[in-house]
Amino acid sequence: MNTNKWMGCLLSAALIFAACSKKDDQPTEPPVEETPQEGRFVVTALPYMSYILGNGADLLYTTNSLDSGTLVTTGTGLEQDGVNRNYVIANNKFFSLLFGQGNPGSVTAYSMNEQAQLQKLSNFQTETMTAFGAVGEDILMFKNAWEPTQSMSNWYRVNTNSLQIASQGQINTNTLSGNGEMAMFSSVKQVGDKVFAPFLSIKTARSFGTSFPDSSWIAVYSYPEMKFEKVIRDNRTGAIGAYFTDAIEVDEQGDVYAIGMSLGTENGSSNTKNSTKPVGIMKIAKGTTEYDKSYFFNISNVSGNNYVFRKLYLGKGNFLLMMSDTHNTYANNAKKFAIANVYTQSFKWVTGTPDPATILGITEYSGNYSPRDGKTGYVGIISFTDEGFVSQVYKFDTETASAKVGLTVEGQNIIRSINWVPVTK
Repeated sequence: MNTNKWMGCLLSAALIFAACSKKDDQPTEPPVEETPQEGRFVVTALPYMSYILGNGADLLYTTNSLDSGTLVTTGTGLEQDGVNRNYVIANNKFFSLLFGQGNPGSVTAYSMNEQAQLQKLSNFQTETMTAFGAVGEDILMFKNAWEPTQSMSNWYRVNTNSLQIASQGQINTNTLSGNGEMAMFSSVKQVGDKVFAPFLSIKTARSFGTSFPDSSWIAVYSYPEMKFEKVIRDNRTGAIGAYFTDAIEVDEQGDVYAIGMSLGTENGSSNTKNSTKPVGIMKIAKGTTEYDKSYFFNISNVSGNNYVFRKLYLGKGNFLLMMSDTHNTYANNAKKFAIANVYTQSFKWVTGTPDPATILGITEYSGNYSPRDGKTGYVGIISFTDEGFVSQVYKFDTETASAKVGLTVEGQNIIRSINWVPVTK
């Protein structure tokens, strides 16, 4: 599955010191200003028929802009060795992770050289993962058990300097929820010096059905020891995230916002929804490990009972929500878009995107990008037009709650993810 993240961070700051001046013979501090770090966007795409048949491999393309132009794919691109790739930026490196569907998968690491080209650093094998995230200079990965008879799930800590597995351990995922069902991790997030790992309560990972759809769980671990500390639980909405779907974010103040998607079903079918709670956003204040009971952003109320399938944090409290009015256990097939601010609890539908009836899909999982300036985000949308099938990057604006076409991918390709990779010298 392409859980991607379309990208980590666009701006890392460099300090530029100007000459000192004097006032009344007293030294003054030199002014400091921030400049963008040099880098390139990495767009991953897959030919449409390969996507449909499930027998193709992603190709990596680099570009210096997402705002306009055409991405040439003919005779270009760096092919990955296997289908179902996931991508993450960690320690200024680009990691391509293979989801092996239960089998071991390869991890390929790249850096961006001074010629703005991807340079392969390493290729090594790990167990397949079902949740992962950058934590400091590591990538933390979970390999979840699929059946209740398998009580233990495994975690692996990959060091991004040595490009090796630094440590590993096990978690009893049959005991986390405390209700007799097993836990399936949906994502991994660094919160201060801890790891927050939201999970679903399910009967089996073969169907994702649950008898407990109306609670939210986050397992908290120390890091890097991965010592279990507690489970944060609430019952105002459903589980946080979905299969390979990240629904938790840390803002600039260090506060955590978690989206309860309310997608629970009895047997895993999209047509048998048994969740009764609204879709909602909850808050965990910085330095705490409990939900703020005074905060609840009811997304069902403001959206007319739509579901959130993806989120992209844009900065300054603004989220781009990718939504649908149709329930889906796996949070697939988002067709509508909205800007929601978690500070003011405001909500606006976005204009300028294709008609939902023409949208084939969007970038999978969390494969979208924002510089986190509070204003801008980028999402790949695959749609049918009068000219035929087209795959384009749309640029979203928070101030106007609108979107417009940016980069267009040549040919009939499915955009899988967008990442921004800094140049390393």
